[in-house]
Amino acid sequence: MERMQRPRQIEQKWGFGLAPIKPAVQKERVEAARTVLATLTQGRHAALGRLDDVSTVKGLFTRTYKKDQWDWFTVWGQLSFPRYAVAREVSGALLHLYRSIRDCDSAGLEAASRTLRTREVPEMLERFVAGTPYRRPGHGFIYVLSTREAPTLLKIGYTERDIPTRAKEINSSTGVAIPYGARGAWMVPHARQVEAELHSRLARFRVRRDREFFSMEYREAAQIIDSYVQAQ
Repeated sequence: MERMQRPRQIEQKWGFGLAPIKPAVQKERVEAARTVLATLTQGRHAALGRLDDVSTVKGLFTRTYKKDQWDWFTVWGQLSFPRYAVAREVSGALLHLYRSIRDCDSAGLEAASRTLRTREVPEMLERFVAGTPYRRPGHGFIYVLSTREAPTLLKIGYTERDIPTRAKEINSSTGVAIPYGARGAWMVPHARQVEAELHSRLARFRVRRDREFFSMEYREAAQIIDSYVQAQ
């Protein structure tokens, strides 16, 4: 008689990208952000002996566009949801800043600092340190969730609150065996109306008319949402 195979146990408590930050880790990240802020206002001497702090902050921006860490979405929210192209540019500028400080390159330091100021990195880091990420008045979020086990079954909806809270509600529902993680989000005005319009545009991918689930690749969904949001 064949032995029955035991089902794989699901241990995760939150979806990919939505992991909370441990207090000790957050404390280190906040100190690193303070070092970068001081460097942008006081010059390279503020980072002497703490050069790794620049790498730490670079890593925060890098994970928001690579989306390859369990806390990427949590960090993205803490940094006030920079656009992915901006996050990539900031990551590169922070690498330039690191090398310029290390190599005593004054011109490079100034160029990197100028890019970071232009991209409003000081404002992002000040909110990061204070724990008060930016939220535009009257704006909500369009979100895309899925599980890593079923990456093409997307839940696309809206919330006027924050996405980790909404995801927690969904993951607490009866029948959800594997927690949903965040794939992407867009901060928009009139989020409920935007959701309705997007659902109409995505109708051919909808699994059921009475549910917010769509069978499609995330890349295609993101392109459709980006196109609509940028046209508004």
